[in-house]
Amino acid sequence: MIDNALKYSLQGTRVYITLEETEGMAVATVKNTAGYEMDFTAEEILQRFTRGDESRTSEGSGLGLSIAGSFTRLCGGRFRVDIDGDLFKVTISFNLAQQ
Repeated sequence: MIDNALKYSLQGTRVYITLEETEGMAVATVKNTAGYEMDFTAEEILQRFTRGDESRTSEGSGLGLSIAGSFTRLCGGRFRVDIDGDLFKVTISFNLAQQ
C-alpha cells in the first residue's frame, strides 16, 4: 500500500501513514492525493485487473489492491478503500491479540 501511494501520488504532495489502536483493533491507514483523475468507485478499484490510472502503459496488472484485500481478509482483518475527490485512502485493521 505504501509503494502504491508513493507511485501514484500527485508529484510534490505527501503520503500520510498512521497506525493506531482503536477499540481493540490495530488500524493502519495510508492516504495520498492521486496524481490522476480517479473516475472509479472504491468497489470498482478492488476488482481484479482494474487499474486506477488507465493512461499507464507499463507497470502493474491491476491485481495489487485485490490481492492485498484478499490477503488481509484471509488473515482475519478488514480492508477498506475510501475515495473522496482526489484523496485515496486505504484502511487495514486487525483485532489485537487477547492476552
